[in-house]
Amino acid sequence: MKRYQKTVLYPAMLLLSLISFQGCKKYLDEKPDQQLSTIETTEDMQALLDNYLKINFNDPGVANSCTDDYYVTNDVFNARTEQDRNLYLWKPDNNFAPLSPQWASSYEVVYICNSILDAVAQKNGHITLDAKLKNIIAQSRFHRSKAFLNVISIWTKAYDQGSAAADLGIPLRLDADFNKTSVRASLAESYDQVLNDLKATIADLPVKDVSVIRPSKAAAYGLLSRTYLQMRNYVQAGLYADSALQIQKTLMDFNTLNASANFPIAQQNAEVLFDSRAVATATGSQARALISPELYNLYGNNDLRKTVFFRASGTAYIFKGYYAGGPSIFNGVATDELLLTRAECLTRLNRISEALADINFLLINRYKKNTFSPYVGLTQAALLALIKVERRKELVFRTLRWGDIKRWNVEGDGIVLSRTVNGEQTTLAPNSLRYALPIPEDVIALTGMQQNPK
Repeated sequence: MKRYQKTVLYPAMLLLSLISFQGCKKYLDEKPDQQLSTIETTEDMQALLDNYLKINFNDPGVANSCTDDYYVTNDVFNARTEQDRNLYLWKPDNNFAPLSPQWASSYEVVYICNSILDAVAQKNGHITLDAKLKNIIAQSRFHRSKAFLNVISIWTKAYDQGSAAADLGIPLRLDADFNKTSVRASLAESYDQVLNDLKATIADLPVKDVSVIRPSKAAAYGLLSRTYLQMRNYVQAGLYADSALQIQKTLMDFNTLNASANFPIAQQNAEVLFDSRAVATATGSQARALISPELYNLYGNNDLRKTVFFRASGTAYIFKGYYAGGPSIFNGVATDELLLTRAECLTRLNRISEALADINFLLINRYKKNTFSPYVGLTQAALLALIKVERRKELVFRTLRWGDIKRWNVEGDGIVLSRTVNGEQTTLAPNSLRYALPIPEDVIALTGMQQNPK
């Protein structure tokens, strides 16, 4: 494995920190073929894809840091770097230090996947495109699409069908050629690339793989559902959530967990369809992030999430409900997310009884035994409001709240975010341009890509 890290992953870090090397002659002179020539066999390719520390456990966690689910003390805030403070307060500039992994890590995954896909293309006619190789191609496209979706979720505005063709998207690097200039596609093109990649994987992925670190049909369906949900295409989001749940619908019964444990929820538990993790920012780490009282007070005393997810830290609370067996941000695909997505989509289609069945199935596994009374007879509006609250309560620190706020505000929910630091309040208005975080300045300087409007 060390050979591949040296020849592929190190150049990837360089490429992805800066996205383009058109300003650096020595890197332009180094041909991508020199790296790709080391990828000879399907075993080589699978070894790269199985490097879970790079592929699965290195996603950007910055979306968590921008939400209303937590706060930091004045002392923590004052001790952080200028970039950390700016990010916490949604400032329009200087949110990321040079070579920030929050941007670079996603494009490192893209580069690795493109290197594999390029190697396959170069060997066309010299190797058999058998089921194993087709599966490797599908895995590569899955991981690339997930990396693109992470970048879209953080660095672009909320999707609106009426403006998406003109709105700024992301750089869609589809091969490993250093020499190509990075340009931003439209938001519509960016989402289309994610959807096309994911749909192309389904035929060649197993229904469920030997490990949830590898993609599967269930994981691809789940990620398609998440993508369509961000696009507010509730018909397709619901259909793909249903496709995933037809394969696996298992929920943990929180009554069986040891709520007093430091981390009660095991990694790769029965709900996980695909395991991936995100890297926390300085303010969003467990050691510093205190849970918003507004969020904590949403949980009733019979709601086991109140003790499974949180523990006291002085007079405040910190989060311990990671689906990771430790303080690692889970942002993979799991059945609880898909049940909530399907319930929301069914509600919007006025299929109330089916949506109620989903939300009741989730909550009966989250409340103390014999204390939960299933919801019945709710109006469409009341059920949608309930699902939005439960989505916030269930998916804490899963990197999804930021996208939910963005899409719900487009629909008129009017969610205003607020922080108070050193006695001064800062707010983020609904649909503010600052919901598309500024791309790191060093990336803009070297590529000439257009920065997000302020």
